[in-house]
Amino acid sequence: MNSKHRTAAWQAYNAMETTKRRHLDYLSALESRAKRFNLAASDAENSMLKRLLNDHDAQVSAFKAASNALRETNPEAFDALWVYIGEMNEALAPFAPDHVH
Repeated sequence: MNSKHRTAAWQAYNAMETTKRRHLDYLSALESRAKRFNLAASDAENSMLKRLLNDHDAQVSAFKAASNALRETNPEAFDALWVYIGEMNEALAPFAPDHVH
C-alpha cells in the first residue's frame, strides 16, 4: 500500500472541508448581519468572500487529484476512504449548522 497517497488524499479532504467551512461561515455571518441590521457586505468583505471561495475551489481540485492518485495506486484504500467519509458525514449531519447541508 502506498501510504503517501493515502495521507495526501486524507489531508486534501481535510483542507477542502476546512476551506468550505470558512467560506460558508463567512457567508452566513454576512447574510445574518444583512438580515438583522440591514447592513450589506462591503467591497472588502465581498472580496474576502471571493478569496475564500477561490481557496475552496483550489482545495477541491487538490482533493480530486489526490483522490484519483489514490484510486490508481490503491483501490482498496480509495474505497475505504470514501466509506469513512460517508460514515463520518452521516454521523455529523445531525449536528451540522443549517448552512452546511
